[in-house]
Amino acid sequence: MASGFEIQMALRESEQRMPDLIEATRKQLETAVGRALRKTGAWLRTHSVRELGRELGITQAPLRQRFQLYPRIRDGEVKVWVGLRPLSVHYLGTPRQTPTGVRVKRRDYEGAFIEPMRTRYPLVWQRKGRERLPIERVTEELGDVAVTVVERWERRVERRFVEIFEQEARHVLSDA
Repeated sequence: MASGFEIQMALRESEQRMPDLIEATRKQLETAVGRALRKTGAWLRTHSVRELGRELGITQAPLRQRFQLYPRIRDGEVKVWVGLRPLSVHYLGTPRQTPTGVRVKRRDYEGAFIEPMRTRYPLVWQRKGRERLPIERVTEELGDVAVTVVERWERRVERRFVEIFEQEARHVLSDA
């Protein structure tokens, strides 16, 4: 009675395929990195817009167009551009004409008036001087608040990227 066994394997074909398999795995991981970068950028945009809208007390629609993603996957980065120009006050709420000016939510703008000016929104305007013209649109700054919100979410980006990359790597490698 034999007390063991012996296996002889010829791995010549497998050895020849190893470089191809390693190259395929590297390409799959690059794909996973690209997907993870795009999804992480979208995650940052979504959460920043959501929190900024909550802090300003407005809908997310006018803010969403101020956050643009520019993926540069070959360079291993995604740029998130944030537009910080002042926001027209008609986005803050429904403007109401008062005897002294315009009121939007709890903010008063003395000397302002409402005029649609070829839009469907009631825009709020104010005269620059005592003359009839020129006029300028009434706006609110959102730069400081937006920067604070984005910086708050930016601290979590690396951890979120790792989570998404692990998910994408599992998905890409399981399809192989």
